Amino acid sequence: MNSVQRLEREQRAKQKRQRRRWDSLTDWARTQAGVLLMPIARAMGRLGIHPNAITVLGMLLQAGVGVVFALGYITLGGWLLLVVAPVDALDGALARALGKESRFGSFLDSTLDRLSDAALILGLTAHYIHGGAHLKVALLLISLVAAMMVSYIRARAEALGFPCKVGLLTRMERIALIGALSAVGLPTVMIWVLAVLSVFTVV
Repeated sequence: MNSVQRLEREQRAKQKRQRRRWDSLTDWARTQAGVLLMPIARAMGRLGIHPNAITVLGMLLQAGVGVVFALGYITLGGWLLLVVAPVDALDGALARALGKESRFGSFLDSTLDRLSDAALILGLTAHYIHGGAHLKVALLLISLVAAMMVSYIRARAEALGFPCKVGLLTRMERIALIGALSAVGLPTVMIWVLAVLSVFTVV
């Protein structure tokens, strides 16, 4: 049994042990994606692609979606976001397949996730500023601050040794919410739900 097969077997075993212990959709989705994306990760590993390159690619793709939002193509941006979002889980799968998990990779992933969040929300904000929708702009800025606070609070708590895993609207939920409601033509509903749940998660 080679190292990749051992990693897959260990991950499946871990998945079974933790089936009823998910802290959030983000944790569940990352674990599921790690198994589903492993064949792709193996192929990328054979091509010599580094996990950090995928991390950067994921950020650039989501920043591109932010530009699409800023140009006013909200529905198109929503569909594009749903298409590119899985790339966010591919870097971790590739790192595990290659045995290249590292603290720097984790730090880079977390940092670029924040930039991706900012690009998406600021893209929407730019569109609504141009349209004079001041209430939507305010709600989006509240959502952005809350999103940054959720990440900071979790990181700070864990650094101090306190468990801080549970969250109503973590990153995966936020991406799914923005993508799905934008794609079906409900941006106003998306903005209100995003703001309310983001603030509730912080509190």
